Amino acid sequence: MSPWQQLSAELDQWQALGRQATLWWRDDDAVTATPALCQLFSLARAHGVPLSLAVIPAGAQQALANELEQNPRIAVLQHGYAHKNHAGQGERAIELGGLRRRDCVAGELQQGWRDLAALVPGRILAVMVPPWNRISPELLADLPGLGFRAVSCFSPRPRREAAPGLWQTNCHADLIDWREGRCFRGEQRTIGQLCAHLQARRCGRTDADEASGILSHHLVHDEDCWRFLATLFEHCNRHPAARWLEAREACLGQ
Repeated sequence: MSPWQQLSAELDQWQALGRQATLWWRDDDAVTATPALCQLFSLARAHGVPLSLAVIPAGAQQALANELEQNPRIAVLQHGYAHKNHAGQGERAIELGGLRRRDCVAGELQQGWRDLAALVPGRILAVMVPPWNRISPELLADLPGLGFRAVSCFSPRPRREAAPGLWQTNCHADLIDWREGRCFRGEQRTIGQLCAHLQARRCGRTDADEASGILSHHLVHDEDCWRFLATLFEHCNRHPAARWLEAREACLGQ
């Protein structure tokens, strides 16, 4: 069975149960207008798929805001502050945690929110996307007090709230193989990740209400990545059991 047949078969089972498989799309590391960003926006428009764009506040430029003005359906999420690693030696990369004091990190996140709110007024949602999908438990608990209503990382959520008052909606299928050349993971593995989460939801092995998330990184896409996304959108848009959610609904339940 091909990966696309596997996806169709999974969606068919959702349809047979009279259920809809909710999906959402998050793209990380946006800072400015680039050819890749324009291709990303064009792809979203062409297929009518809502895009949730995780923007790095410290690097965000007016050129990005100008492009967003032309694409009102794209939601902006805050992607940490500067996407800098503050992990200890030998530890996995992390910005929201690591070696710094909590109050320093909290101050940066608040500054990042102010910067993005000024750059793209009315467009940013109160959703934190931690760089490298990692955040210390202490800072996770601080997010509601900083004004954030949701967090988005990677892998199935263990519970609906990551901390009291903080909704969690993660991604579950990553296009990029970061360990083997930062290139496309391949249809088999990417569709496998997506179907694994859909099946776990359908069978009650994980939270059925968490939308299945596709994670992309436009700045490192090769042609295989772009081709895969277009095919995925076409495939899901043709199936009556698949429904793409906007960030407000996926992350905030609105």
